[in-house]
Amino acid sequence: MTRTRSTILRAVGVFALVGLAVGCGSDSEEETSSSGPAAASGAVTVEATGAWARTSPMNVDTGAAYVVLTASADDALLGAEVAASIAAVTEVHETVAVDDAEAGMDMGSDTTMAMDTDMSAPMAMTMRPIDRLELPAGEAVALEPGGYHIMMMELAAPLELGQTFTIELIFEQAGTVPVTFEVRDDAP
Repeated sequence: MTRTRSTILRAVGVFALVGLAVGCGSDSEEETSSSGPAAASGAVTVEATGAWARTSPMNVDTGAAYVVLTASADDALLGAEVAASIAAVTEVHETVAVDDAEAGMDMGSDTTMAMDTDMSAPMAMTMRPIDRLELPAGEAVALEPGGYHIMMMELAAPLELGQTFTIELIFEQAGTVPVTFEVRDDAP
């Protein structure tokens, strides 16, 4: 093979590889919006705003994260995953009121007391994991203190003010959406 022909073939091979890499890539907006089955057709996207996590005391091995989610079409939040360097277990939770019979005399670490709306008697509150959180099209659904939230258990280290980390939110239609959370004392 002549030197010129070899050079031309090498150049064609490089251009083919560059073209393949560009064709297989995606822009950053697609990467942050979703990667599930519906994402391929662009059918459903989920916007995540106001993402934050509460600072945690040194002796506590759980943490909570909050965000407002708005789906472009009906969807559902099915779960969440965070790196093991942050927490061993990540679940979507809801906070609910329980009556005296449910609460019993032994209030576990996930149960707190609050006053009833008429301020006459305490009411027990507890957190529990959920399998799905419905996201109606175009409606903002808030994960916030005292309601739905992302619970991180077995923290590797306390969540410290100013720290940022990514949680991958898993949606039924939009797929997996990575969201960056900032550790704060209060909501943004």
